[in-house]
Amino acid sequence: MRKAAAQLAHQGGDLALQHRPIPFAGNELAGQHNCFWMGPVYAGAFNVAYPDGGAVYWGTVFTMPEDPGAYLEISGTFPQTRYMSLHSYNGVVTEAAPYHRVMDQEIVPDDGAQNPFVTGTREGAMTFTLRVVQGEVPESPETNTVYLGPAETVDRTPLLIRHYIPETGDDLTGGVGLYDVTLVRGDGTRVTGDAVCAALNVPAEDDPERKLIAPALDQDQFDALLEKPSVAENYLDTRHTAWSVFWDPRINLMSFKSPPLQRVMKVAAREGFLPKTSGFYANLDNQYVSLGLNDKFGEVVVLEARLPRTPATGAEAADTVAFDLRYWSLCSNETLVTTRFSDCIYDSEVTVDADRRYTIVVSKAASRPANARSECGVTWLDWGDAGDGAGHPGLTNLLMRNMAPNPDFAHAVQHIPGPGLEAQTMGAYLPAPVYMSQAEFEGRGC
Repeated sequence: MRKAAAQLAHQGGDLALQHRPIPFAGNELAGQHNCFWMGPVYAGAFNVAYPDGGAVYWGTVFTMPEDPGAYLEISGTFPQTRYMSLHSYNGVVTEAAPYHRVMDQEIVPDDGAQNPFVTGTREGAMTFTLRVVQGEVPESPETNTVYLGPAETVDRTPLLIRHYIPETGDDLTGGVGLYDVTLVRGDGTRVTGDAVCAALNVPAEDDPERKLIAPALDQDQFDALLEKPSVAENYLDTRHTAWSVFWDPRINLMSFKSPPLQRVMKVAAREGFLPKTSGFYANLDNQYVSLGLNDKFGEVVVLEARLPRTPATGAEAADTVAFDLRYWSLCSNETLVTTRFSDCIYDSEVTVDADRRYTIVVSKAASRPANARSECGVTWLDWGDAGDGAGHPGLTNLLMRNMAPNPDFAHAVQHIPGPGLEAQTMGAYLPAPVYMSQAEFEGRGC
């Protein structure tokens, strides 16, 4: 079974994703980038690679010098945000798979400073220092260290700083500015400022090579895949009601090659023969379930479930037992041809009752029910007029994110043991989609 599963996984992986550039040169936000940190990527810009509406991140690509013992030192102040992390990514651009990361509550502050994500207060010094080193992640990783992977397997290295929900208005850095970067050479020499970017071969701000590479399907390739009857039936004519955990990118891609084989791969994954992997610049602190919608079955989709408890601020997150997740969101997304989101809502934007039950309506703006508003206890999510962004306006794909769950919260996406066990694991926290017309939902009243 394990050998067969590996062969199926290989078949799913031979759909060659294209190298879609995310160009930063000339598109960056004034005052919130520098020679090293590109961006920021946020809801108002760079809608590529399935970003989240509540997320802000800065990327960079660089080449570590051939200098044994050299490392990067990243220093700064803990931001006033709900969450922060530093991720390294696989150098293979067709995967964009996360390799290693350190998140806010794991960071030990500088001597004499405090970590507000741990203490729950923002007082006095709140500085930290991280190291970024070449090499595999050891069995016992060093504190405050992010590993890039073996030098022989890493070429142009992507690195991402992530913030979720800045608490400082238009300052997406969370009130602390961009983090300082120093190259420490093997002999102890320290390189700072713009000289760091030159030493690491980071593309200049006006350089067309100032970009990240995201995986995507080519439109012609996508159209050709839909010529296969089983693929077209599954994608264009099937009423999907079960959410799917994101387990392995190859399982997702198999839906565009052979839906029957995709079902076999899901069984193999559930039985432990396909280990969980990731890609598409994913955040290792997030896990996802997805659901395809099709307006052939109704112009309005109603989702009713319970919302996990989440903190309002990063400092509030220090009381981990008081919350189920650090962050929750639901986005409507286009397909792999564009990798864009149409709309996102996150936890504090969702209207809930005293038991944290919610009703979310997904529809296009033209079909939005008059009572799909917070005053009626309803939250609205825009389906997106472009649909899947690849020529099928009646389709959209929902993506639900769970971030950094409390270990005692058994209903998080992170605890789903395999494909097909989503509803069993998430229980009241996973909504079953109900299709209806605009008039039918308006008939519920307010």
